[in-house]
Amino acid sequence: MATVHYELQKVRNGHYLFTLKGRNGEIILASEMFCSKASAENAITFARYNAPDEHNYELKRSTDEHPYFVLRGKNEQILGLSGPYSSESDARRGIKAAMECAATEEVMDLTS
Repeated sequence: MATVHYELQKVRNGHYLFTLKGRNGEIILASEMFCSKASAENAITFARYNAPDEHNYELKRSTDEHPYFVLRGKNEQILGLSGPYSSESDARRGIKAAMECAATEEVMDLTS
């Protein structure tokens, strides 16, 4: 069984992003891209702090009507987005998983 953790990655054009992975190894939420590793690491800290509060989540629908959720910080900045779900109840379960898992201190640094 996988452990709950963040994965910090270096992606195209030298940018960085993080994902939060659940116990099943699937991505719960993914961040935007950041210009520096330090900014991505700070965003993980903000996600840890803001994720346990259900008021920081917003359920939305994509253009093809699939539900997904957004995690926002206290300043309304987007900290992470989920992938699309097949139903609103599944998206709500995803929010619950994010609330439970985001406090993890485990970070896998894959930037090397």
